[in-house]
Amino acid sequence: MAEEALLPEIIAEILSRLPVKSLCRFKSVSKPWNSLINSPNFIKLHISKTLISENNHKNPNLIFCSVSFSTAAIAAHFRFTELHHPLLNFPDCDIVKILGSCNGVVCISPASRAYACLYNPTIGTHHLLPPTPSRFPEPNRKPMPRNPYPKPEEHILIYGFGYDSVSDDYKLLRILEYSKNSVFVGSEICLYSLKNNSWKFVVDDKYVNSAGLQFCNGTLFNESLHFVQHDSETRPFIRCFNLRTETFSVMELPKVDENYYKFCFVMRQVGEYLSFFLLNYHDLDISGWHYRLVNADFWILKEATWVRLFSISDMSSIGVRMSIKPLVYSEDGQKILLELDDREFGWYDWEKKHLVRVLIRGLPRDKAPSDTFTYVESLVSFGKLNCNSKGKTTVSKKRKKNNVDRFLSSGFKLKL
Repeated sequence: MAEEALLPEIIAEILSRLPVKSLCRFKSVSKPWNSLINSPNFIKLHISKTLISENNHKNPNLIFCSVSFSTAAIAAHFRFTELHHPLLNFPDCDIVKILGSCNGVVCISPASRAYACLYNPTIGTHHLLPPTPSRFPEPNRKPMPRNPYPKPEEHILIYGFGYDSVSDDYKLLRILEYSKNSVFVGSEICLYSLKNNSWKFVVDDKYVNSAGLQFCNGTLFNESLHFVQHDSETRPFIRCFNLRTETFSVMELPKVDENYYKFCFVMRQVGEYLSFFLLNYHDLDISGWHYRLVNADFWILKEATWVRLFSISDMSSIGVRMSIKPLVYSEDGQKILLELDDREFGWYDWEKKHLVRVLIRGLPRDKAPSDTFTYVESLVSFGKLNCNSKGKTTVSKKRKKNNVDRFLSSGFKLKL
């Protein structure tokens, strides 16, 4: 009777503020609640509330992958829990890579990037993408005897994953830059649409001949993917791909100190800002294969202007040798969580220039390369096959629209 006393929109508003695990339990309260929580428009409403909470530095989560796949809530003192991800028993998948994360969905692949999978680690649903079309010889594949292809050539293969709110579609961008005998041959750009479950080629006439993409996957910000691009002849810049219009554009970077022998960028969305670390390296030997991180500058894009928030001038003072990545701000906004050399974490106070390392529990002891991303918990489901934390599979039931879903459809639109 209490349920009937409340308007459907009030029930939806209250439930949209609850965590995913609670909502999954509340599906059994009644058939109307089950229909509401499973409805696409309620899922969008819940995501919007969660994203607002994340930008206010509340309840951030980390997802970590290398040989295994683990998640942790920062509020739970960095205790990671291993997940049985959907690629666990696939061939050629000793190491898992994260290609991107959006709305609680992570796009994962093996290290070879031969295929990709969309996966919601909170509720376990996943969707395996169809094979990617390609006009070039497949990268990362050793030629078999009597193979007509020549020996594997140089290539850069990167991805970017995000959500287009206008078409309500999750999209994956794939960029392959191919070289032969150290000479740039050309690029190949493909775009996957979850709604159509298919790939298509994308033409980029304006920038197709500008090689030099940094070997890092795209960063999602304001429904556009951002890639750092530079080579020996051009100043570094950001190449942007708008997921709505499916077109490219260019964004300027702050002027970098060209006196350093080597540098690279680590770009992420941290809080509400597009951010990046400019990492400066010192060459330790003439072969060019061994470098040591010297210092780092942290920049944020604020009101269309790049602002340097802080610099770390002595990396030895915080015990970092090779890499440093930004993850999330603290609740008071005075510190930032950093991933250090791919295996450790620490809160850095940029005013006091002091780092406090974090005690990590539950991570594997292997020394394989790793990825760490922030993500939000969501109810996004692909409506096909579920893989729970124990590795078992279940089939999702068909969803039915009700009066509450019709209200949400007419009165609410997700904006990211």
